[in-house]
Amino acid sequence: MQRGSRGSRSRARIALRARAPVLAAALALAVLAASADAHAQDMQQLMGRELGKLMPRAEYRFTEYPSEPVKGQPTGLENIENGASFNVPIQQDQTDEWAVSGDVRYEKNNTSAILPDSGRPLPNTLWDIMVGGSYRHRFENGWIGALSLGFGSASDRPFAGPDELVGRVVAFGLLPRGENDAWIFSLIYASDQDLFDVNIPFPGIAYLYHPSKRFNAVIGVPVSAVEYKPVEKLTLEAQYFPLRHVRSRITYEMFRPLRFFGGFDWDNERYYPVDRDKAKDQLFYYEKRLMGGVRFDLRHIGFQVRGGYAFDRFFFVGDSFSDRDQDRIDVGSGPFVNGGVMVRF
Repeated sequence: MQRGSRGSRSRARIALRARAPVLAAALALAVLAASADAHAQDMQQLMGRELGKLMPRAEYRFTEYPSEPVKGQPTGLENIENGASFNVPIQQDQTDEWAVSGDVRYEKNNTSAILPDSGRPLPNTLWDIMVGGSYRHRFENGWIGALSLGFGSASDRPFAGPDELVGRVVAFGLLPRGENDAWIFSLIYASDQDLFDVNIPFPGIAYLYHPSKRFNAVIGVPVSAVEYKPVEKLTLEAQYFPLRHVRSRITYEMFRPLRFFGGFDWDNERYYPVDRDKAKDQLFYYEKRLMGGVRFDLRHIGFQVRGGYAFDRFFFVGDSFSDRDQDRIDVGSGPFVNGGVMVRF
């Protein structure tokens, strides 16, 4: 009986490695919903690989939205974003992993738009700065537990005071049930979330099902994700995190390093402007995107270029999405272009 039990655990570990892509995408989306610009790469490293094999990573990103008209105001809005991130293991082996990470995004809004209810100008510069760390452990029974912590500031004047600070915590565990399925338990806290009227952690539970190499699914709360490969070179993906985060992709691998992709995103950002009336208020930005692009990934360096059409774009100030009709700025739809380079050591 003991030999059979050890064999079952070994097969579960092997199956867990095969399930990594959709699991990483699902958990990455969970953090994406809790923060304005967390990255799937960090969560793929956190849960998508064997322990002891993390590679230091650094990334730079650039996005530009040409000027589009602001509804009801004699001005337009051009947005330029620059971002950089890193994730570096500091100690790792087959049982434990420790890593530090950081992310910074700087946005420049070229506009004279006014928030109509308060009469305040839309901030011309916005920052989202986060630093943090993560720990991962594999237990003797094959379970994996992980903890990720982040601290920073999202504002037009970051770290101006305690009301502009942001804290984020994600804890989760993966409990394999056999070769083809597992339970995922999570606990997510973000001081800038808008799911509830009070700042409390929200728990999650999901079921991971992996019947073959071509199909993976994570179904549950707060995150769900599906990945399907109808043929070897084609991958279909979809992820959802409540209440307003959606990501879908279709990817075709031309040959090993070169991939073409297209998809749809519904996403948002949030900041704490220093001149807001209430400490709980945030400046929200929402948009939807149709896009396509190309990725070229070698072992130590990767490039991505994409472009598309952004629509349903608007800013507002409030403490949740229910305030979206207050102090609102609507921005015209239009194209965008994005590029990035990632280095792995």
